[in-house]
Amino acid sequence: MAPDRLRALRALLAEAANEMIDPPILQPAEVFLDLAGEDIRRRLFVTTSAAGGELCLRPDFTIPVCLAHRDDGRPDEPVTYGYLGPVFRQRRSGAAEFLQAGVEWVGHDDTPATDAAALSLALRAAATLGLSRPQIRVGDATLFSALVEALPLSPAWQRRLIAWFGEPDRLSGAIAKLAGGQPLSSGKGPAGLSRALAGVEPQEAHRIVADMLGAAGLTVVGGRSADEIADRLRDTATLSAGDGDARAAAAVIERYLEIRAPLTEAGDAVATFAKHEGLDLTTALDAFARRVDAFDAADVPLTDTNFAADFGRRLDYYTGLVFELYDPARPDAAQTIGGGRYDKLLSLLGAPKPVPAVGFSVWLDRFGIETGIAGDWS
Repeated sequence: MAPDRLRALRALLAEAANEMIDPPILQPAEVFLDLAGEDIRRRLFVTTSAAGGELCLRPDFTIPVCLAHRDDGRPDEPVTYGYLGPVFRQRRSGAAEFLQAGVEWVGHDDTPATDAAALSLALRAAATLGLSRPQIRVGDATLFSALVEALPLSPAWQRRLIAWFGEPDRLSGAIAKLAGGQPLSSGKGPAGLSRALAGVEPQEAHRIVADMLGAAGLTVVGGRSADEIADRLRDTATLSAGDGDARAAAAVIERYLEIRAPLTEAGDAVATFAKHEGLDLTTALDAFARRVDAFDAADVPLTDTNFAADFGRRLDYYTGLVFELYDPARPDAAQTIGGGRYDKLLSLLGAPKPVPAVGFSVWLDRFGIETGIAGDWS
């Protein structure tokens, strides 16, 4: 039955997409090392090209699809891409080569509508593969960012907390240090230079570090420019200094992360929380409400969809909605389908301006479909 299910899934995705795409299996490793987050970085299969550059077997489709969109010379044109093919990751269990399928909406301006289209199509894909009523979990990186930015924290602390949303251990450790007035940095590295740069303006710090690198005959270190190194050193000093309202801010964040509610009640739950804490989250909550309305219009079952305030994804480019679908018959199993919004990714890949994008991937081996299936499903 696997070839039949794959043919039906591919037809579903092709109907939704402007084009089906199959990016090269060999991809530039540097992009994934920079952007894909710790979990994927340590699972890559990396090799070296004849010219000495690092390549990797594609570990997913999202970045390769966006690279293809960028290189096609139409970053502003809305395109919907579908795909189905093998990806490669080192895993603790399961084959290192497995099939993924999915759709990416790139360049579409109507954020609520495309978010709803992504989750709605993901549900149809699950039904095509035999999972008619999955458990649905959603999160929102925008709400968390709005919360942190509304608190009386230094910009350095705000950036670090937002960056670690979706990585529970690191985020919990950072909140604990914030509450206790402890330095977030490990204490390693040029601490004296960091403290010295903390007392100068950003442009002057950039000049100092550029001069130091120039004297050593360097322009970049570890892939980072002089400006990036200077900003990181200044951040380390600021993070180590602590903030006067840090303990109260940490407690607010912890209370927010505990919020759980059916999607029909989640907006009111966060609004009540914000009012109680004296925070203005109006803009983020309005966007959240528009998305819920779009989900309803797209026939997403709102009462079966649960919001978790602490649910995020550690990939560095996710910016808003994240969602996962689970098989209720296997409560301890991993997600079968996952997706989300990543409006920062094309800019990080070199596009001249931000490009809205959202998509999802189906983990076909978690539906019992392996790469070595017999039959012509293409």
